[in-house]
Amino acid sequence: MKIRKRSNKQTTVTEQIIEDFHNSSDVQFKSLALPSLDITLVFICDITNKKTIQDLIIAPLLALVNQDEPVNPSSIPSILPVEAIDVVNNREKVNTYLMDGYSIIIASGKAEIVYAINTSKFVKRNTEEPVNEPTISGPRDGFVESIEDNKALIRKHMHSSDLVFERYSVGTEVKTCIELVYLKGKAREELLNEARERIDAIEAEYIGDAGLLEQTISKNKYSTFPELTNTQFPLKVTNALMEGKITILTDGSPTALIAPTTLNMLLQTPDDYYFKWIPASLTRILTYFAAIISFVLPAIYISLISFHHGLIPTDLAISLSKTREGVPFPSVIEAFLMELTIEILREAGIRLPKPIGSTVSIVGAIVIGETAVSAGIVSPMMVMVISFTAICSFTVPNYQLSLALRSIRFFLLFFAAILGIYGMLIALFIISTHLVSLRSFKVPYMEPFAPFRLNQLKDSVIRLFFKQDKKAGKTHE
Repeated sequence: MKIRKRSNKQTTVTEQIIEDFHNSSDVQFKSLALPSLDITLVFICDITNKKTIQDLIIAPLLALVNQDEPVNPSSIPSILPVEAIDVVNNREKVNTYLMDGYSIIIASGKAEIVYAINTSKFVKRNTEEPVNEPTISGPRDGFVESIEDNKALIRKHMHSSDLVFERYSVGTEVKTCIELVYLKGKAREELLNEARERIDAIEAEYIGDAGLLEQTISKNKYSTFPELTNTQFPLKVTNALMEGKITILTDGSPTALIAPTTLNMLLQTPDDYYFKWIPASLTRILTYFAAIISFVLPAIYISLISFHHGLIPTDLAISLSKTREGVPFPSVIEAFLMELTIEILREAGIRLPKPIGSTVSIVGAIVIGETAVSAGIVSPMMVMVISFTAICSFTVPNYQLSLALRSIRFFLLFFAAILGIYGMLIALFIISTHLVSLRSFKVPYMEPFAPFRLNQLKDSVIRLFFKQDKKAGKTHE
């Protein structure tokens, strides 16, 4: 406890707060005169619970106004009926406490002591199921914008004394609280040190969301593939922690970041573990197949139609040639026009209000596709190829990975339009080389395929059945 003796030249804590907050109207000051002690209560009215302040701070202090015995500043914690009172000895901490919804008590007598009491009141929403991560079975709770509530959700799903939360404050201008979460004994020390170094190196003025934090701490700046997995499911976080991964929570964001991340991890869903291993494995294989189709199919079609007619069966080639009669554009232009239309409709469906967003995107796709075919601008087969590609892209469970695959689709189309199958193979070689060389917190992105790890294949494309270890009393794969 630091007790600062006041001098005539020293700026008081009250004056410091007024200076730091520029005399803002929502910063309230209340003064009380106790025997031989002056009390100044400071709080930000919009984010504090006024009833708590009245019942637990003001009322007990008012009861001491008429007593004759002098009140010692150090006796304030024993007077107030609150669970915890923090002694503040730093100007920056005073401001941080105020912005977190705490009330500051400045006890000025022969010495000056500053206390902080939690009286916060923030607007919160219920822990509902995440909209962007629908699940068929399993828990329905999801993270919210309060970091304290998110920590409580993780604790609810993981009853372990080895669960560790490390608090950091990032941002040079506006401070944001983040938490590094890991299981002691599970997470490797090298991974923890790497995460700590990246957090300490943050020099951004303001980190308002987990997405901004992810871009700040990522080292693969020019890669379209996400270096961290984002999720709003507490159970997905606990599963990752059990695998030795780490999680980063950001105050004000309902999204948790998981590291390290692999491509295999981005194609998995929580539902994979809620069903028996045979149907779960079939579903996962279907997801992998659809993900590949979502960026390869248009390039394959363009290559065959424009360069390699001999690879198409004769009957199919005749049928395709009939559907392209009267189309004024090359197949490459057709593909780019349809891809652009699909992307516009997709973004329109996202930005519009939910009741009409899905309707506009579906009706718009049907109307535009039918009109384009009737007008002879595009062929029916091209509409079918692009539509099936878009449907396959919807099966990718991670939205960031879906964005990456959509970007790669145009990259493949460009090479296929120049060199056909050979160009597409060159593009695939470039992408494969990039993925093999990519690292997420020093972990290979293509693990367990490259480098090949046989013991991890049981939870890759095929999810094998769980085995019960009777001796250890643990369930594992």
